[in-house]
Amino acid sequence: MRGMDPRLERVLFVHAHPDDETLSTGAAIATVAAGGGDAVVVTFTLGERGEVRAERQPDVDHVGVGEVRRQELDQALRALGARGRRIHGWDDSGMSWIRSGVAGPAPDAPPTAMGMADPDDLADALGVVIEETDPTAMVTYDADGGYGHPDHVAAHRASVIVARRYDLPLYVRTDRPADVAFPLEPVRQRVLDALAAHRSQLTVEGDDVVHVGGQRRPLDAVEHYRLIETRPPRRTRWLLRAGALLAGIVIGVVGTFSHQQVPWGILLSLVAAVGFIGGVRAASGSRPMTIAAVLGVVGVIALIAIDPLGRGAFGTERALVPTNLPGWLWTIVPAAASLLALAWPDAEATRRIRMAAMSQAQQRRPDTEPTEGDRQ
Repeated sequence: MRGMDPRLERVLFVHAHPDDETLSTGAAIATVAAGGGDAVVVTFTLGERGEVRAERQPDVDHVGVGEVRRQELDQALRALGARGRRIHGWDDSGMSWIRSGVAGPAPDAPPTAMGMADPDDLADALGVVIEETDPTAMVTYDADGGYGHPDHVAAHRASVIVARRYDLPLYVRTDRPADVAFPLEPVRQRVLDALAAHRSQLTVEGDDVVHVGGQRRPLDAVEHYRLIETRPPRRTRWLLRAGALLAGIVIGVVGTFSHQQVPWGILLSLVAAVGFIGGVRAASGSRPMTIAAVLGVVGVIALIAIDPLGRGAFGTERALVPTNLPGWLWTIVPAAASLLALAWPDAEATRRIRMAAMSQAQQRRPDTEPTEGDRQ
C-alpha cells in the first residue's frame, strides 16, 4: 500500500466476523475504494455466536444470527465501496473475557470453530481467494488479534502463511503510528454508514461506538498499519540454506557408501535422498534452499562417481558407484527427484498461471454473469 498509486491498488482485507471489517479497517477500506482502488473483504465466519441487540432479535428469530449478520455485512460493504468474499467451512468460535479488554477461547467452542482450525487449512482456503482476486497487498489483525479473540488470532496466522506463500506484503492494524496511516475524516460518512449497517451488534453515539455488550470506545481518528516481515531475516535464510547444503552432503556421503547393500541399503538411501529434497521444497517453498539441498546430495554423488581422487571412475571395478542396479538407481533417482523439485512451480508462479487462465476464459466469455461476491 505504501508508495503505490491508489488506483492500482487491489487490497485484500482478511477478517473473521462481520463488523470487524468496519470496526478495525473501515477507514482503510473506504480510502482504497474512494481512491479508485479495489478493496476486497474476505470473511471466514458469519459471527454466529455473537450477541444481538434487542431491536434485531425478531429478525434473528426468523432467519438466524448468521443470515442477519450476512445481510448487514453486504450492506456495510456497499457503504464502504468494497467487494466481499466468504470462506466457508468454519464457524464463529465465540470467546470469553479473561480480564478487562482481553479475550480468550470460549469453553464451549464447537468442533468447527475457526479458532480450533489448523492454520494451514485456513491458509489453503484463503489461498483460493488470493488466486481469484490477485491482490497487491493484504491487511489483517495484529498477532494478538487486537484483543485476543481466537478467531482474530487464527486469521492473522493464516494471513502470515499465505503472504509468505505468495510473496505478498502484509499489513497489520496497530494502535501506534507505523508504516501507513488512514485518517477517518475524508471517508467519515462512508464508515458511519457501514457501522450503521451492523445494527445487530452496535450503535454509534456521537463519536463513540457502543457494542451490544455495553462496551464503549471512541471512533479512531486515524487507523495505523505496520508492514510485517513474513519471511525469516536474510541472515537466517542463509543459515538455513547452509544447513540444507550440509545435511544434503551428509545424506549423499552416507547413501553412497551404503547403497550397495541390497535391499535395505539402497532403499533407505533413496528414501532419505528423495524425501530430503522433496521435503525441503515442500516445507520451505524456497527454490534457493532446494538448490542447496540438491547440491549437497547430488553434488556428492556426482563427485564420487566422477572420482577426482582416483579411486576409480563410474563403472570401474574400484568405483563406489559401480554399474549395477543399485548404482544406477543411486545415480538416477536422486537426480530425477532434484529436477522435479526444482522445476515445480512455486505458489506465486502457480497463482499467475491460474490468473492468466482465468483472464483468458473471461475474455472468451465477455458476457459472463458476475459472481455473488462481485455483486456485493
